[in-house]
Amino acid sequence: MGVRDVKLVNLSLMAKLKWCLLQEDVPLWKVVLREKYGDNISGVTPVGGLRWPQFSSIWWKDLMTLEGGVGGNWFSDRVVRKVSNGRGTSFWKDRWIGDQSLALSFPRLFNISSFKEAKIGDVWNSNDGVVTWNLGWRRQPFLWEIDLIANLLALIEGVALAEGDDKWMWMLEDGGIFLVSSSYRVLEGVVFMDGGVSAFEEGVFGNIWKSQAPSKVVAFSWMALLDRIPTRANFALRRVLTQENPRSCVMCGHEEETATHLFLHCEVAWSFWRLLLDWLGINFVTPQNLFTHFVCWSNGANSRRVKKAYWLIWHAALWSLWNERNARIFKNQFKNVDEVVDEVKALAWCWALSRLPIASCLYYESCWNPRECLIQRR
Repeated sequence: MGVRDVKLVNLSLMAKLKWCLLQEDVPLWKVVLREKYGDNISGVTPVGGLRWPQFSSIWWKDLMTLEGGVGGNWFSDRVVRKVSNGRGTSFWKDRWIGDQSLALSFPRLFNISSFKEAKIGDVWNSNDGVVTWNLGWRRQPFLWEIDLIANLLALIEGVALAEGDDKWMWMLEDGGIFLVSSSYRVLEGVVFMDGGVSAFEEGVFGNIWKSQAPSKVVAFSWMALLDRIPTRANFALRRVLTQENPRSCVMCGHEEETATHLFLHCEVAWSFWRLLLDWLGINFVTPQNLFTHFVCWSNGANSRRVKKAYWLIWHAALWSLWNERNARIFKNQFKNVDEVVDEVKALAWCWALSRLPIASCLYYESCWNPRECLIQRR
């Protein structure tokens, strides 16, 4: 499964959680969320924007911003409120008629309404078959606002309530029940319309999982490529760090600690990679991002086996740099660049010894020549 497919599946599963939040049942997990984040957790698109407390988890923020950065309201546009008795549907805030909620369609009228939280059943009245709406304004409407009221009444004209509970409907299924499969099909058409992941990056993502490095190390490299590791820059972006907390790279102390800087452009990282390149006998100019670096790193390999060995060393290099970074922050322990490079060699050898059919004596041959240590087979 490629990275695009993984993203589609993740978004579809998040959409299922969003759908579950919309339902009227109140399981324990929803009670916990309401206690933590308040009662307004079940709206498709909350009016007034998303304002969640600072202690909100990353998972919750991702769930509440499900459509952010994807392209269009791919979820909310396909969820509609089916009104029966009108007692469970907000007149202003839920999308039950038209293409969006009435609060968004008539923001001026919503602003002067005295019943912003009213349900449809609260403002709908029927007397001898004559339907009236008790919308309630907090002041006398201006002349131009009367035209807006006329447009609103024309839109909701003919609405009739009936017995039964209101419920949400997923428009892509005949029964109105949300399915992950139909969500996936929607996302196939909209998520990557803007070319979010290029074919070049897709190829890199596919190759990193073919390495013989431990799965947790490959997963870390995958997160580093996506810039999802807990660097100081990412912590600052998520407001985990305050203005008083340092954001500079712990390795060099000069630039802000981003993933690209930490692994490529830091002066310590540059010296580190230069020693590894000399060891392998290859040479290239440090590129601007990790994707290109991964490709350049193994571009000179003359066989598939050599390429896999280079990938193994690349994963070990990222892992060792990250461990050194953490040791400096949390343990106040410092290694010089030569020691970190030796750690990469030892790690790569241990992983190769446990996963590749090579002889252990080759580890000592040719001054750690990787073509001898990691590739040759008997």
